[in-house]
Amino acid sequence: MVKHNRFYRKVWASKSDFTGALAMWLVKQSPYIVPDNLSVCIIKFYNKLDEIATFDELGMAEVELSTLTSKVDSILESIPEIVQLNERKNKREGIGFSSRYSKKPEPDDDFIDITAVAQDITCCFAEREDAQCWLDKDKTD
Repeated sequence: MVKHNRFYRKVWASKSDFTGALAMWLVKQSPYIVPDNLSVCIIKFYNKLDEIATFDELGMAEVELSTLTSKVDSILESIPEIVQLNERKNKREGIGFSSRYSKKPEPDDDFIDITAVAQDITCCFAEREDAQCWLDKDKTD
């Protein structure tokens, strides 16, 4: 399979872009309105962002999309509060699905897929870059 060049591009991102994307995807994937220890998860993630890229004095960095998911996933899996979100509270095993809107099974039967969160964060940056290209399509230099 040949991958398109757009997956090998670099994009500019701020530290708050990363923490905002993490917060959004943890909330979107959570069976609860607010995931446990959300602020702790965000702060610990923020403190490890230098493992992703070198941020300048304005908190901006150029990041490679092709390696971003694995870098983000590595950080997420190193934060115990985030790893805990990847486990069902009721410890049940096997396939099951619930959401914050489900009546049964209980939300304690669901979890946040950490690897999917890492992929979703990368997609945020890729989609934003795609949107900017579309917005700039009629501009001339």
